[in-house]
Amino acid sequence: MIWSITSKEEMENYGISSVFKYYREALGKDNVKLAVVNENDNLDFLQKKDVALLRTASESLIKAIRSKGVKTTSEDFSKYELVKDKEKVFRFLCCCGIRAPKQYQNHLSSLQEGKSYFVKPRYGSDSFGISEKSICRTPKKVIEQMRYIKEELGMESIVEEYIAGSDCTVTCINNCTTNELLLCSISIDCNETNGIQTRDCKVGFKECCSAINDVELNRLASEIFHYLELKSHARIDFRKGIDGRYYPIDINLLPGLGPLDHLSKSLLLCKNMSYIDALKAVIASAS
Repeated sequence: MIWSITSKEEMENYGISSVFKYYREALGKDNVKLAVVNENDNLDFLQKKDVALLRTASESLIKAIRSKGVKTTSEDFSKYELVKDKEKVFRFLCCCGIRAPKQYQNHLSSLQEGKSYFVKPRYGSDSFGISEKSICRTPKKVIEQMRYIKEELGMESIVEEYIAGSDCTVTCINNCTTNELLLCSISIDCNETNGIQTRDCKVGFKECCSAINDVELNRLASEIFHYLELKSHARIDFRKGIDGRYYPIDINLLPGLGPLDHLSKSLLLCKNMSYIDALKAVIASAS
């Protein structure tokens, strides 16, 4: 049995139930079940032959899954702690020698007139808190956007250099049997919002995706995957600058698994894989 496991809080916040119906349609209702549990649940329903398809970043649930000795797509909890904090991700990438957009939130006095910056919440995913106002073309606008994120979203900000260009993402799926890493890259055309993925753009599917065949992009994604010592799967977001360079901006260890999410789109556009095969590839990454 394949168990899709999430906490009650995450179920309410991320609408996992609406996506789970697609899991059932693709894999068969007798092959997959949804478990919505409290964070202190012992998960006694798990059997040795089951597979736990992780849809939670709860430390206690991840430990409970691991204690059952079942195959799972979960990573070590420290990885989720790292990638949820964009400031820590920046420092990690720098330590690995991977160039990411320069950050300024701790050096606001160095902001310059005539230079563009990008202001976003320090935590969160799915373009939470991202809009066209995130692009700030003066220090004053940077401060205003930081104040908005603090007062309206209750969160600290990341202030980084704005990379003029376009968004792209790379799906990374490790086959635990062959230990081969599948890499599928797509560009994300968001021309209506100055080339950035806003929350409204993502929710409303106001984008056009196409396959990318770029050895350098795949190499970068593979390096990040291995530097993090990941075992299962991830989706890594990049900005492609007008200089042709790729700059990693986000690492998703719980990427959306719906039929219209970027993971499924990338496998379809790059490998002509159906949604059923996309889910099977994710499940095959369980170890």
